Amino acid sequence: LDPYSGYIAPDELAAFERRSRGEFSGVGIEIGMQGGLLTVIAPVEGSSAAQAGVLAGDTLLSIDGQKLEGRSVFDVEEMLVGSPGTRVHIEVRHHGERETSKLNLVRGPVHLTTVRGFRRDPSGAWDYMIDRDARVGYVRVSNFRDNTMRDFDAALTELLDDGAAALILDMRFNPGGLMQQAVAMVDRFVDGGVILSTVTRRRAVDEYVAKREGTIDNLKLVVLINGNSASAAEIVAGSLQARGRAEVVGERSFGKGSVQHLIHLVGHKAAVKLTVAYYRLPDGRIIHRTDKNAHTELWGVTPDVGIALDEREVAAIQESRRRVDGSLWCEIPISHQSIPISHHVGSTPSPELVRDRQLEEALVLARHSD
Repeated sequence: LDPYSGYIAPDELAAFERRSRGEFSGVGIEIGMQGGLLTVIAPVEGSSAAQAGVLAGDTLLSIDGQKLEGRSVFDVEEMLVGSPGTRVHIEVRHHGERETSKLNLVRGPVHLTTVRGFRRDPSGAWDYMIDRDARVGYVRVSNFRDNTMRDFDAALTELLDDGAAALILDMRFNPGGLMQQAVAMVDRFVDGGVILSTVTRRRAVDEYVAKREGTIDNLKLVVLINGNSASAAEIVAGSLQARGRAEVVGERSFGKGSVQHLIHLVGHKAAVKLTVAYYRLPDGRIIHRTDKNAHTELWGVTPDVGIALDEREVAAIQESRRRVDGSLWCEIPISHQSIPISHHVGSTPSPELVRDRQLEEALVLARHSD
């Protein structure tokens, strides 16, 4: 079987189902398989892993002293969850480095806020307007959970009430989540036609079609992705791009577009998580990187405007996000504006500046709204 399939034992099933609903205790690491290596797609923002310095692109080498060679993504996910307050020791290698890092993480409830703005106002609430003069909004979606579209719609309503003409949708470092939430997000911006289809081994197809009701068609869209945008994030970026509804900026996405079904065994005491299909975009391409298409252009989402960041830039952006997520007020300088980054309660404002070239380009495109 592929690395995303596995058997769920009776004593694991209840915890697995809670985790699927977004209610679980763990360290907050989303895992994928890349080049045969167990790779961190992204740490969950605000989690123990993120605070300890786990980065997107890290290779996961061991958990509690157990080497992970030959283990599936599913096996590793099960090793990382556990009771709140318990500790787990992991060994990772940061991308591009030879030395490894050993980290001691504490399991706890994973923070599931998935919709964030560009800065916080003095009250701590998110401000979704990145450029008020140009009427450009900004929404960062870090995951797709049951409450994602509820919070996303609330942010959209606030932006439209403020007169937004364009929206930057930032899905960098978004490891995915619930497909239904991704389809609903695309549906918010297209008024008909196919959003997504699934293709099985027997070529059977399920189609998800947009509806006119509730469509927002007067908002220009620019989508940000990178190599750690996966699954549901790739659905949103790829479908909006294929439909000509959004311009995509950044780097080619991760390439995880497989459909897993949870199949309960007799008595619902155990289950099998099984990959049964691939996601296909409206232009006919599948998202998933397979052995057959790995050396082609036929997987993932390729940006309309490609901008590659080096490791220092990526690390600085991730650090700035950790700061703003835990601060009362923060801004990131865009287009060479000198704006202070972050300032925690009771601390001195930091003079450090972060330049985000991908976001700068997205802002240029968004400012030229039709």
